[in-house]
Amino acid sequence: MRQLLVFQSLWAMQTEPGPLEAQLDRIVAAGFDGVTDHYWKAAEVARLHAATAERGLQIEGQLFPQSVDDVARALDVISRHGCHHLTLQADVRPRSQAEAARLVEGWQRLAEQVEFPILLETHRYRLTSDLLFTLDLLAQMPDLKLLADLSHYVVGRELPEPGADEDDEQIRTILRHSWGFHGRVASSEQVQVSLDFAQHQAWVERFIGWWRYGIEDWLARPDTPQSLPFTCELGPPPYAITDADGRELSDRWAQALTIKRLVRSLWEQCVSHQDSNPVLTATIKNTPNTAR
Repeated sequence: MRQLLVFQSLWAMQTEPGPLEAQLDRIVAAGFDGVTDHYWKAAEVARLHAATAERGLQIEGQLFPQSVDDVARALDVISRHGCHHLTLQADVRPRSQAEAARLVEGWQRLAEQVEFPILLETHRYRLTSDLLFTLDLLAQMPDLKLLADLSHYVVGRELPEPGADEDDEQIRTILRHSWGFHGRVASSEQVQVSLDFAQHQAWVERFIGWWRYGIEDWLARPDTPQSLPFTCELGPPPYAITDADGRELSDRWAQALTIKRLVRSLWEQCVSHQDSNPVLTATIKNTPNTAR
């Protein structure tokens, strides 16, 4: 049976008190399924793997490669322990599709040699920084599997609200190629906004709609893996907006719990909708989509 796994970012826990083990205990108590963290240095990988295994948590590993060899070296370490999936924030900014494809093809060949998925994250100041460049890359490499952090395209391109049909269709194309999510809500000007403020509600609803679309599309694919990962990734300052004294304007931990509840509710709705609409499900599955 397919399931949703909700992860908590350890980057988001940087301002929380206590050592790693105390933070993991808090994450377990809050009902998360796993954690997301940097995952390539041997000692740190071994420590995180041991600590999470003891608590029944999964790991989303993060890597910031600049070359094919960077991923190969990291996989030598990671493969000794494993993870649920590995996310690549490709720390390169190629000017041509040919150079981007060369790197991605090398990473894809390496991905075929390990038992866990390797996903390319959509992120500013990375290979996938520009939405249109990424869409062109997907047209050239339709089997490319992404990890969707949509906040970067919203603030990076200053997408308007209310949105244009073309903008939403471009985001849906990203989602049709995505096999996991990093979750925060952005606006045209800010990469991470409070879920509670009245002025942000249109953006909250828009992100909910995108996530719903992504979940429904994932569920309808004939070759989906057993679980879909979604990381609550509310970063500390300067991602988190602060006042004149440097105090955050919202409670990131409380908002991570809100996102967790929201996404799990979305998942249940999507699964129920799929189960109650077999004709719709069959239609989606039979719709041509090279991302599948």
